[in-house]
Amino acid sequence: MVMRKRINILFQCDNNFAFMAGVAFTSLMLNATPNIAYYVYVLTPDMSEENREKYRIVSQRKNRKGEDLDVHLKFLDASICKVEVESWNVPSHRGSWVTYYKLLLNRFFEHDESVDKILHIGADTLVTGSLEELADFDFKGQPFAMNWSEYMRFPRYPKSAQYCVAEMIYFNLPEWRKHNCEERILTHIKKYGDIYGSKDQGILCTQFIGEYEQLPLKYNVYGMTYYFTQNNRVRFNNAPILTEEEIRKAYEKPEIIHLARTFLYRPCEEESMDRLNDMWWEYCSMSPWHDMKPIQPNPPLNYSERFFRLLFKFLPMPLAEWLYIKARHWSANLQWLVWVLKEGRKL
Repeated sequence: MVMRKRINILFQCDNNFAFMAGVAFTSLMLNATPNIAYYVYVLTPDMSEENREKYRIVSQRKNRKGEDLDVHLKFLDASICKVEVESWNVPSHRGSWVTYYKLLLNRFFEHDESVDKILHIGADTLVTGSLEELADFDFKGQPFAMNWSEYMRFPRYPKSAQYCVAEMIYFNLPEWRKHNCEERILTHIKKYGDIYGSKDQGILCTQFIGEYEQLPLKYNVYGMTYYFTQNNRVRFNNAPILTEEEIRKAYEKPEIIHLARTFLYRPCEEESMDRLNDMWWEYCSMSPWHDMKPIQPNPPLNYSERFFRLLFKFLPMPLAEWLYIKARHWSANLQWLVWVLKEGRKL
């Protein structure tokens, strides 16, 4: 019997976004390797049986090379998460509290020693690599790993906090328990609620400063920047720990691309200007959701987003990219400075 290394993966979504996580799951399978045993967990409060069956179909497919894969799929009932998170009096994300559920995932695995580490992959992603290297990822004793790629400050973020996107989080569950992470999160939420405006992301970035390991950039390439010039990629990924060489390699061979909602719209949305449209729809065409049509964008764009959408329509692309990056970083830092002055805090 072949002994394969194991990678545990968590997708979380409600039924409305089952198709999006399902396309991400499909992309994972197409780029998977038979050298790895993939244990895929889907945390959902309300997924229909029709969508569950589509996930089962995805789990049984071969990769691009026609090779058989070792894939294990399990659905996790998120109803307990739903009840608890809604009791926290925190804001929803487009009518759903699913984004918070990952903070409670230890409850599903605390008695399962086979799941010692698990990678949460956001629904709005494409998995374009095998993730094989993550089987031997070194957490260096930390309870989780996130990617710090942008140097920005936000109101209520301590000066030492790093802005990490919480779409991809690699959890080291034994250390998560040792560090009492869930208890600390619950204590913070019950005392302050949501004070960061970025939900679970703000909590993890500010409450665990110095307590998480760096997840390489190739596991969190920001989709909008995929076709940026190299100079603009470096300007966007301006965290001081990143080298130009790491940025170049991450874009040449990304493992996970994050298709965040922007003023360009996601590829699955009507009138999308995202330059990854063709890539996403190609993966969709190879999934059980191959007959879907573009959905209506939600929420509506604000004035600044409309302005930048026009810039990306009419300006030379390198210039539009540069203006977007500068505005993104300056805006965040300006918000932080206003908060500092208003609160009378030291810079």
